[in-house]
Amino acid sequence: MSKRRELIVRRKAQQQKQTLIILGVIGVLFLLIVGGAIILSARSNAPRTLVTVNNPPPANAEKNGRAWGPADAPIKIVEFVDMQCPGCGQYVKAIEPSVISTFAKTGLVRYEVRMLSFIGQESKDAAKAALCAMDQDKFWQMHDTIFANQGAAENAGAFSNSNLKAMARSIGVDTVTFDSCLDSAKYDTVINQDRDEGTAAGVDQTPTTVINGKKSIAVMGPDDLKRAFAEIAPDVKFP
Repeated sequence: MSKRRELIVRRKAQQQKQTLIILGVIGVLFLLIVGGAIILSARSNAPRTLVTVNNPPPANAEKNGRAWGPADAPIKIVEFVDMQCPGCGQYVKAIEPSVISTFAKTGLVRYEVRMLSFIGQESKDAAKAALCAMDQDKFWQMHDTIFANQGAAENAGAFSNSNLKAMARSIGVDTVTFDSCLDSAKYDTVINQDRDEGTAAGVDQTPTTVINGKKSIAVMGPDDLKRAFAEIAPDVKFP
């Protein structure tokens, strides 16, 4: 074999070897990517430890509604939340109970919850689940249970339909009625109306509290609210 022919043969052998190495590297990367995706999927869909919050509804809670306090109360609070929002979760678990215990029995405050579901599809699905539970006078139990089961990441399966149905079962709803509601578009219009109401009020983050039409983005506990009430409705005196 001539030297030129021998050089050509060696070059082809080297090229084939390089091609095999490149293909091997690509194969390993592909397996790593697919394996990582499978692990992430398994984590997001892994069985969750369900937390159930089945406390009685607030005093003066509206029947089959999502508000407490009389409709003609001199002070009206609208609380805008997203059920995937971590700040909302902290508010609902750490502050809202004291707001309820301080003001719900007075008859001087009406407190309404609105869903500003802007984080993603699971925000909308969770809002729908709370409203479907509302049909069975279980809004507050579902509201608290949903927030108690927020995921570590948003839109990662914590509020999948199957998980939301499990939460509803845990608080004692009629599952046939609830499941049918959740699987339908029954409350899509209401969720859109909540969004539009928030936009009209200038709400662009959650949680946001609107008191008699005045917006406050500060997280407000009972003492903060009393100070706000004194400015907005100075004639209203609390016991």
